[in-house]
Amino acid sequence: MKHCEHCNVEIIDSKSNCPLCGKSIDNENDGSNLYYPKYSFEPDKREPVIKILEKLSLLAVILSMAVNLFTDHIISWSLYVIIGFLLLWVLILRPIKKQFTLAQILTRLVFYLTAFMIFLELYTQTWGWGVMYAIPFTWLGFAIISGIFTLANGYVNFEMFKPMFMLTFLSLISFILLVCFNCEVVWPTLVAFLVSITEIILMFMFRFKRSIRSIKRDFGF
Repeated sequence: MKHCEHCNVEIIDSKSNCPLCGKSIDNENDGSNLYYPKYSFEPDKREPVIKILEKLSLLAVILSMAVNLFTDHIISWSLYVIIGFLLLWVLILRPIKKQFTLAQILTRLVFYLTAFMIFLELYTQTWGWGVMYAIPFTWLGFAIISGIFTLANGYVNFEMFKPMFMLTFLSLISFILLVCFNCEVVWPTLVAFLVSITEIILMFMFRFKRSIRSIKRDFGF
């Protein structure tokens, strides 16, 4: 049996030409490799855009530092530009490039935004607003977002466990430090800790109940 690759038809008789297109099929193969799939790998269209943005970010950082040193002879306001573009690369460009999951993105956001707000407090010497208000409420917001996505998944996987565990750990350490240093406002940190630890407990509870139901079903109880 002969095969016409152009028309994708099988020819039963001994004709040397395809009856549809007239193409000679004497030198065609016998169809033994017709069922191997043909894969076409398309290049990632985001890669050139990300490279351009990385180069522009680096150029902007260099120019801002040069202008800052030329005008003020020290690095002052350009440090904000450096930190801003660093956050752009860490929180936006790299997750897009590496195709991070939602849990990985939330974990990085929690860590780097916390570090950024602490940097702002130390650099501007306005200690208090970030540690007692901005950071705890940021943690609380991420805890609520993680809980919503965990609830949407039916508590059947641990994808959001990592960001929730980081929120619980950070809020606990922060609460202990605030109490030790006799800070006036500690309730936002306590609320963030209670919400995150509650979500972790609920995750394990729902996972445990699901396992018990599965065991009872398998053994006919």
